[in-house]
Amino acid sequence: MVSLVSLSQVSPYSQGTTRQDIFQQLLLYAAKPRQSSGNSCVKLYGFVEQCSKSSKVALRDFAFARTIALGLFDFFLEWNEQDSHRSMRLVLDLLAHIITNNPTPSIGASVKATILRTTVSTITQQSSRPSVKSALISLDHFTQKKVIYLHDILEVYREIHGLPTDENALWDTFTAKIFAWMELHHVCSVAGKLLVTIFTSPWHHDTDIRHQPHAWHEFIYKGLEMNVEYLESIKNYIFVPIFKTDRAGSLLYLHHLSSLQRLTSKDSNGWDLNSMLWLAMLEAGKKVGVVEEPGYESGHDSQSASILQADMLESVLCHDSHEARSSAISILMASPSTTKPYTAEALELLKQHLPSFHEDTEPKMRYDVLSHSKNMIKRIRNTIESLRRENERSSRKVNKTRLIKAAPNLSADQTRREDLEEHPKDGTVKLRDTLCQHENFVSWYVGFLKGELAPTASYQRHITALRTMGFIVKPAPQQGNSVASSYEIRNLLVDATWFRSILDLIMDPFDDVRETAASLVMSLSLESAGLGSERLIHGLQKHPTEELRTFCHKADELARRTARADHSDGAARSFELLCRHSLDVEDQIQITLTVLSSLEAKLSAAEQDLAAAVLEAPVHGSFASLRYMWSSLSSTKFTEKDLKRLAELQDRAVTSGWRIWQTVRHVLCDDSPEGHLPEDLDEVEGLDTKDLLSYSFRAIHESSNLMRTIASNARQNLWQGLLTPSRENFEAIGKLTFDELSSLRHRGAFTTVSQTFTSCCQLVKYFPNEDGAGLLDEWYEGALSCIHTQASTTRRSAGIPALIVGILSSNSDRPSFEDVIHRLRSIGSRPAVVSETDGSNLPQVHALNCIKDIFKSSYLSKRAEPYLTDCLQLAADSLKSEIWAIRNCGLLLLRSLIDCLFGTSESKISIEAGWDGRTVKIPYHKFKALPALLVNLLEMGQQSKGVLIGSQTAESVFPALDIIRRAGPPEEVRDKLYDIIAWYLGSHIWHVREIAARTLCSFLLKPGWLQSIADLLAASGTSANQLHGALLTLKFLLERLAEVMPEQLSDRDVRAVHTLLIKLPSTNYCLGTCSEARAVYIEIICFLAQSGRPENPSGIELADEPLDLPVEWSLESSTRLDRSAAPLALLDIRLGQAEVRHALKGSIIGQGNALGDILTTSLKDDINVACSIIENMPSANSLESDAAGASLVETYIQICLETDAPEPRTIALENLAALMDIMLCDKSERGPGHLPTNKVIEQLWADLHRKPTNPSLSDAIIRISGPLLAILASRPGDVPRDDMEQWLRSWGAMMTDAGKADRTFDTRIAAVSAMGSFSASARSTFVCTPDVTETETANADPAHLPWLLALYDTLKDDDDEIRAAAASATSPILSNQRLVSVEAGQRLLQWLLGRYSTVAEFGAHAACRMIGHVPSPLSLTSPASPQDPSHDQSASATALLLRDWVPAETQLAQAMRFDDSLFVVEEQNLYVDEVREARRWRDVFLALTPTPTPTPPPTPTQPSSPSPSPSLSTTQPTKTLSQWTLAGLQTLTRIAQAEARDGPLGWATKPEVFAICARILVSGAALAGAGDVGVGEEMCRFRDEGRRAEVHGLLLGMCGGLDG
Repeated sequence: MVSLVSLSQVSPYSQGTTRQDIFQQLLLYAAKPRQSSGNSCVKLYGFVEQCSKSSKVALRDFAFARTIALGLFDFFLEWNEQDSHRSMRLVLDLLAHIITNNPTPSIGASVKATILRTTVSTITQQSSRPSVKSALISLDHFTQKKVIYLHDILEVYREIHGLPTDENALWDTFTAKIFAWMELHHVCSVAGKLLVTIFTSPWHHDTDIRHQPHAWHEFIYKGLEMNVEYLESIKNYIFVPIFKTDRAGSLLYLHHLSSLQRLTSKDSNGWDLNSMLWLAMLEAGKKVGVVEEPGYESGHDSQSASILQADMLESVLCHDSHEARSSAISILMASPSTTKPYTAEALELLKQHLPSFHEDTEPKMRYDVLSHSKNMIKRIRNTIESLRRENERSSRKVNKTRLIKAAPNLSADQTRREDLEEHPKDGTVKLRDTLCQHENFVSWYVGFLKGELAPTASYQRHITALRTMGFIVKPAPQQGNSVASSYEIRNLLVDATWFRSILDLIMDPFDDVRETAASLVMSLSLESAGLGSERLIHGLQKHPTEELRTFCHKADELARRTARADHSDGAARSFELLCRHSLDVEDQIQITLTVLSSLEAKLSAAEQDLAAAVLEAPVHGSFASLRYMWSSLSSTKFTEKDLKRLAELQDRAVTSGWRIWQTVRHVLCDDSPEGHLPEDLDEVEGLDTKDLLSYSFRAIHESSNLMRTIASNARQNLWQGLLTPSRENFEAIGKLTFDELSSLRHRGAFTTVSQTFTSCCQLVKYFPNEDGAGLLDEWYEGALSCIHTQASTTRRSAGIPALIVGILSSNSDRPSFEDVIHRLRSIGSRPAVVSETDGSNLPQVHALNCIKDIFKSSYLSKRAEPYLTDCLQLAADSLKSEIWAIRNCGLLLLRSLIDCLFGTSESKISIEAGWDGRTVKIPYHKFKALPALLVNLLEMGQQSKGVLIGSQTAESVFPALDIIRRAGPPEEVRDKLYDIIAWYLGSHIWHVREIAARTLCSFLLKPGWLQSIADLLAASGTSANQLHGALLTLKFLLERLAEVMPEQLSDRDVRAVHTLLIKLPSTNYCLGTCSEARAVYIEIICFLAQSGRPENPSGIELADEPLDLPVEWSLESSTRLDRSAAPLALLDIRLGQAEVRHALKGSIIGQGNALGDILTTSLKDDINVACSIIENMPSANSLESDAAGASLVETYIQICLETDAPEPRTIALENLAALMDIMLCDKSERGPGHLPTNKVIEQLWADLHRKPTNPSLSDAIIRISGPLLAILASRPGDVPRDDMEQWLRSWGAMMTDAGKADRTFDTRIAAVSAMGSFSASARSTFVCTPDVTETETANADPAHLPWLLALYDTLKDDDDEIRAAAASATSPILSNQRLVSVEAGQRLLQWLLGRYSTVAEFGAHAACRMIGHVPSPLSLTSPASPQDPSHDQSASATALLLRDWVPAETQLAQAMRFDDSLFVVEEQNLYVDEVREARRWRDVFLALTPTPTPTPPPTPTQPSSPSPSPSLSTTQPTKTLSQWTLAGLQTLTRIAQAEARDGPLGWATKPEVFAICARILVSGAALAGAGDVGVGEEMCRFRDEGRRAEVHGLLLGMCGGLDG
């Protein structure tokens, strides 16, 4: 650097030139990409800095010159944005030095002002420079360096935008501008950093005035209000840094947020912005160590500043918001330290709530929990080790103290003093207690994870537990003594029960469960290989390898019998595990040989009799086994002798791939393979096309995977002892996949084969050809031959595009990417005429599809970008073709290119909404030919002629319009595009007018839009289509402005639109003749009325005058017109909507029902129009008066009574239910006063069941039943008690039936909504009080039990939405607590127990649910006997509930039947866990208050059970349960005796069998624990027999607590 400075001083005549040249040269070098610029930035910095410190005045003047400073700043803005690296920050340091130390202060001030103005204008989007990130970094850097102060920033911002001098308003808008940039992922971190600097920096250089925490909240709250998705960025890039920058202020802000949040309040309104910020702040504080766990003693650590409350955190852990729960579990589990102990309260919260997170159906939630669990396991492991070491040190100190005290020369006082100093007893006890708590938690956690592997557990619980176990079984490398702690936790987990459960899950239906389970067993084999010997598993009676060998045989046999994909894959994985567990190479080769020989035998059978092979000898499992084993062998080093043997096996495996292809190709190459069954197989009994196609597809799928595995070893070196394919093998695999791709028609098959072919193309370089021409050239020529010769049998050209994509993915020079693209474009652009082709052989179709797949390929799309505009032109030209197939492929290519332009991550809502008027979404400067192409496409549509004008216009215009609508218009052709698109507003095609109108909105999202709209309306002239298009543009523009630019909808603009609409009927007669234009006109009027502006200074309702429509525009007049002349349905709908709003606005109670008359007229004329009007009627929340609500209720009931059509009644009932819900919950007297009378309700209910229905109407009837019954329940004096009880029971039976798992989603959600209506409105009268007293418990009405239990059942529904709705319906019962469904279910059970513990019927329900008995609807209704008026319905229901229990022996016999069908019918509910339900109801049953009943004499068919202990209640449910359980235990014992051994894949593996066994054992353990001697003895017998027969360890664990 010194030499450069010296060089600048060489000649006194050229010093300036030399210095400038050096400076420019260094700038040029520094501007190169990071990889090639090296340390050029450092040299640049050093050169200018050395010049500034030079003793030569000329050099100092040069360094401090304004041009040098601004040149450096421009360099930073441009290149830091494109290629930022750390040394770029040196430029900012240099600029700060130039400004603050400038010998000419005016130059420093000028540079500072220029930089400040540039950065502020760039950040606030006042500048056109796209250097936002660099500007944010610059402003932040200079503010932190005290070069710029906040007051300077605010003044410049005010001057640039011409704003008033209100500092608060200025800061609000300026910080909002910065928050807006947090939407960009690469900018959010620097935007957050600048905001933190603004919050914590002084305003002036001579004062310490700063923003206070309450001001922080205003800025952050408004920023989050702009976009809720900013929350994660706010947490990571604002809260975490601000805790580190201003700890005291952050704590004040945290306390402020705690006072604002309502998430933990009793009547929570849910997940609001303050709650989001509060939890995010807590998360950030926990990460930096400022927030502590519940129960933490702050006196031990002066750094602790905020301690969480356990009850507050628990309320968030149970909340129904996924985001709130995710934050809460992060707060509970996270810590900056890996050795800090958990508090007892935190461990207890983990025990209570971790299970609910493991079963959450939201994948993101489970991934978050897994991440936290990994850190938790590491922290607990380290904590235990640390506590043990500390405990050992304490023990050594105690022993040392005792030895010293034993010395005779110490006085008693000295001994006591040293004892107090060296042995703080309380600390040692606390230390041991903490250690014990963590060890107990580990024991609980390991047991919990094992329990999650039960066959009845859901997929979510399986996969989360398995992945969590991976952190224990195969932990990260540990150092020091933590290794011993790691193995201790691992040994607690890995036992015979765990091993059995893991092996069972290797055959699970879900692929990731199988993969994760296999990886856990694999980790055991890797550990054994590392130790050189096999580690035994505690409790396993065999060596793991022997157990695995037995499991392999069982799995292979199961896969052979069913041929299911999951069974075959599981069996294949088991062979891989056996191969890995075999430490001897000879054993590994022998296992592989056995599987290969079996495969060859199956192939021989298939070649002789394909039908028999399909039914008896599936091959895909064997291919998969070879693939897994070959993958395992590929990473092992072998001797030369072993490699020769494996090479022979490899040759045979490749030959097997060819053999299966020749066997099934006639099936998969048929033009319609899904329905094809060859004639020679048509008569085979038991064989259908589904079986044949499955056999063929899976065989090719797995064989292709095997070929890819073999070929992938081409990267390895044979001389290193690794397995590699020979050249012959590789060429055979490549030719096989090429042949398959060029012939296949089965989409799933060629998808797999294409991956193998692509791998072969990428691996060709490992087999070079001496003459230069290789396999790629051969395959490329073959692909071109396919393009020219193959018939166009599919619109996607089958496997031909995959051939081209695979060849190009090789990244080879022959053929080059450019040559292939040019060749395909040449073929695709060839003209084709209908008269010259029959459409069966069109190379253009194949070429276009190949180009489409190139752009869809993530590997090739980047390389294809330079050709995008040319391909767009090709696609546009294809749209002109006379042949539909070419036009269709051109359209598909256009969509692919559009996806390439915009990306595929944009949401559907964003795509449909279009451009927001801010940043253009396409870099038009990157695709320079794109704007001209868009103009060309639109002009082509204007020139369309002939019979294809309609379809051609749509096909060519829509893509261009869609690009402009989504991305925004390019500036260089903006005006020309505007004129062309405005022309399309007059198109005779309605859809073209609509898309053109939506696209024009992207041009008008700016000030001055009103004049453009007025010009469009004036230019419509006498064209009805043009008028319709202009009105559509106005409609869409108003909607879009209200959404993205509400500031553009000022009162003045709205009044101007209002005036424009008033004058339009008189200035354009087409409005009276065009029904579509009138419909849009009325729709605009309704929009303005609906979004009425209360701040209207004129005081005139904007909708009043436009709604005074001409008489001939009324709905009644419209219905009398001749409908054959023009379609009037849309106009009728809009007229009806307008008249409905007008009628509602003028509704007066007791003065007739004009609204009902309007709809009655519509129902008589056109049902569809009436349905549309009813669907779009105002919601209950938008009604302006009570009279309007009363009118709507009356109208909906009138609709149901006056028509028999199901459709309008369905819509009316749905709207009526929503309206009644609001009225029922209205705390004032007005709402309930407008509800229908009991007589009207009874009339409506009878009418609904009398008239014809359809499924939708049936669901609507279920939905309305809740509010109707709630109305009757709210009037207890009007309904006799017996009638009310009977109605409640009947309704409960209906809810139970509607909520069954086999009902449709609509039916189940209707039932949940109905129960939600009833619980919300009737809870104060019938259901819930905060504290249930003994009197209330005694007076609890059992008639509510059926629907309450039905509500509990919906909390276990398989659908997330239904469970969430059920949890919401449960909220009023549970003191309005918003809970997640799993927590709501537990609390609802506790609430039921507290209210109905003395009710015998509830005890009978508990007994039924313990054993899984589903009562009939009769047992829920139990009508009173007419002969006995005093008949107790509850007692009758109890008796019916305990009747007709299916014996466990019958259930087990049915469940143990083997099902060998290829496609299994999936269970309706995969979420519910029968074992957990049995345990829940067991706890309820044991907590019931006994109500003894007389013991009936035993019947001949029902033998008496052994006498229970006096401690066991003698209720009838208990006796019935005891008898059923005892018989079930005896059955289990007989099965255990009859079956030689259970073991993996044994009889207890099947979920249905496991569930029945669990119910028996859970019931038996409960009864035995309560003193039932007979059941206890039978439990012991089963336990002993189960241990001998190796019954599932999880089942034997349910026998715990018994003696022996």
